[in-house]
Amino acid sequence: MNYIESVKWVENRNIPLGEFTTDNIKKLLELFDKPQDKYKVIHITGTNGKGSTASFLSNALLANNLKVGKFTSPYITNIREQVQINEDYISEDDFTKIANEVREKVEFLDSKEIYVSGFEIITSIAFIYFSKEKVDFGVIEVGMGGRVDSTNVMEKSIPVFCHISLDHVNILGNNLHEIAKEKGGIIKEKSNVFSYPQEKEASDTLKKISKEKNSNYNEFKIEEVKIISSRDNETVFNFRKHKNLKINLVGEYQAYNASLAITILDFLKDELNLDEDLIKKGLENAKNIGRIECLSKNPTILVDGSHNLDSVERLVENIKKFNYDKLILGFSLLKDKDHSHILKLVENIADEIVITEIDNYRKTDLKDLEREFKEFSNKNIYAIKDREEAVSKTFELASEKDLILWCGSLYLIKDIRKIILDKIKKAD
Repeated sequence: MNYIESVKWVENRNIPLGEFTTDNIKKLLELFDKPQDKYKVIHITGTNGKGSTASFLSNALLANNLKVGKFTSPYITNIREQVQINEDYISEDDFTKIANEVREKVEFLDSKEIYVSGFEIITSIAFIYFSKEKVDFGVIEVGMGGRVDSTNVMEKSIPVFCHISLDHVNILGNNLHEIAKEKGGIIKEKSNVFSYPQEKEASDTLKKISKEKNSNYNEFKIEEVKIISSRDNETVFNFRKHKNLKINLVGEYQAYNASLAITILDFLKDELNLDEDLIKKGLENAKNIGRIECLSKNPTILVDGSHNLDSVERLVENIKKFNYDKLILGFSLLKDKDHSHILKLVENIADEIVITEIDNYRKTDLKDLEREFKEFSNKNIYAIKDREEAVSKTFELASEKDLILWCGSLYLIKDIRKIILDKIKKAD
């Protein structure tokens, strides 16, 4: 396979559906001598904040001259974005070479009716690449849940829990206890566990699992984070003994994600001889594509992958930090999300609304989405199926002092972000 063929193979890998387990990916990785156990792993789960926390951690470790692999999902720009070392994407050549090695083993397992999915394949490519390149740390983001996620195959790790809320309830459970129990499945025996301040139901569940696994549970308090200033381009805050920390990710909640990263870095500080000033520099360098990301000014154009009630609430709160005349909303949503609450939240901040369809089998039909909005909204709603035409409509509706916000799903933002950047490039 060449590069294009290898990407198509990974993305179009169709397998018989069955119960979610880690058995098959473990069998695949055993054929590569368990590469996931060749380096230290920070394993990150949670409902919201995984990408930001991974970026804070990897950048801080990188600033301290450590070699850091990072695996995240889903991707926004291209598939290689998911597999990075020192913030550089895996090269097309390395991706192709490893994909070909993996395909040979996958086809061997196919012959034995042991099937691995496309996500298990890209996860395996990351683990193998990090091992080949001899990274010091792998910062690994869970795809969904934790217990039976494809990433949950290492013998040891530092388990990290970002904010847990209700999402994927049809798979993970319909209350915080059940969801936290699924995510808590990443806790290994005798681990040092680190958590964002959780609601009591989730916190109690994680503490119980930690105790059962003879692990130390660490959770900071929101009150320990002191916001000094929060504007549309940076947040400055204090956390415990750390003063005047600056991050360039928008939103006060990002200070809490950064504080979670700092609790882990403080734990590793003596072992790795981490420098305080270099940690601060690394935090400031952190980026997270597609999360309240500003693509242009005059008008201000933001894209955000918020896709559940908790993250949309945070997005709406942080939009208040921007100055604008009108807000032009570009929006779509997957059909398995909390439509009634999310639609009312985004409608409330919008002056004009453009809706479109997501290129995903879980999409909400455009006519259904339009009908849902019109059940409670009298605002102008433009339903445009073609995503490029929908972006053009938001541009047409906006003046220089307005704000264009595209949000609702990472799957949507993946397409919209590229369309917007192409339009900006053509205009220059």
